Amino acid sequence: MAKDGKLKIIEAAQRLIARQGVEKTSMRDIAAEAGLTTGAIYYYYPSKEALLYDVMDHATAITSNIIEMLQGSPAEPQEVLNEIARQVRQRLMSDSSTRRLRYYLAYQAALGDEALREKFAADYAAQAERTARLFNYVFSTERKPQDLALAVIMVAALDGINLQQFIGALPVEVDELARVYNEFFAFAVPLYQENAEQLKRFENLE
Repeated sequence: MAKDGKLKIIEAAQRLIARQGVEKTSMRDIAAEAGLTTGAIYYYYPSKEALLYDVMDHATAITSNIIEMLQGSPAEPQEVLNEIARQVRQRLMSDSSTRRLRYYLAYQAALGDEALREKFAADYAAQAERTARLFNYVFSTERKPQDLALAVIMVAALDGINLQQFIGALPVEVDELARVYNEFFAFAVPLYQENAEQLKRFENLE
């Protein structure tokens, strides 16, 4: 029941943010949109920022969605790789309200909201861990120490693309960028994993 109630609130907040933006969306507005009292919203969320973080996470949780899919039933590696590609493309093609929300929250964390900063830190750590697990699943590789660093790079690349979209500075079409990102993921990650032990050229840089 609690999960259904939170999902109802999250979906109501998503609709409002898409229509009127982050700053103009209040907890009272979200309650009305969800058909709940403001008190009911605060039962689930102690602050607007806590709610907005879940809204953002619900919209961008690619690896979490796929790990849940794998827990439901076994899937072929190629099927999982295709699903990763679909969700990456969906994130890059999504409306600007999700990107605006992400950078609004990141800005609040940078200004000193410690609870938000801790949420971001935990979320990025979890995303990197899940991404590394997906590398091993779809490419049938054993876990290696560099997998987590490689996962951080892939997660950061998506965030960097979203930032360029957010400020209107992306120099290529999003559709083509999504295709290249997914092709790079499918080609370069297993190639790097296979040859990582031989790649030592930058090991002793000062």
